[in-house]
Amino acid sequence: MQTLSIATLERNRPARTTVTQRVNDTLRELLEQEAFRQLELGKARVGRVTNRIFWHHDRSYRFILDFDASAVTMPALMRAAPQLVRELQGQSRSMHGLVLEARAALDPTKGELRVFSLRGSLTLSVTVLNNAFEYCTEYLINLASAAIRSEWSAGA
Repeated sequence: MQTLSIATLERNRPARTTVTQRVNDTLRELLEQEAFRQLELGKARVGRVTNRIFWHHDRSYRFILDFDASAVTMPALMRAAPQLVRELQGQSRSMHGLVLEARAALDPTKGELRVFSLRGSLTLSVTVLNNAFEYCTEYLINLASAAIRSEWSAGA
């Protein structure tokens, strides 16, 4: 007779409450450093936490922590100017200072940048690798700030 055993699979994902706390702490630190003006923390719903960040010109931006995708995202950040989308995706050779510096700073062992245009708006997302949620949160906020401050947003 053959004996079968049931093996328990270990998940490499940290607990959602731990990740939420770490990301919220990082956002609070960035608020204290005046990276943005105001922060409204959201509650977990359907595998996501949506926070609101008030930034330039008192406009509200969404910052989404997606547990299932293991990503941090800022959707509908601004009008998706084609040149800016190409620069952020790394397809342009003539990147401008702020955006180039912010984009180049991402450590490929900690996150992967995804840039896309959805319904005419720019969405920035960082897929978090190796549990580097704090790093990817700070990176995304800095990149979003650089994109908003860039000359490309002047027409948005």
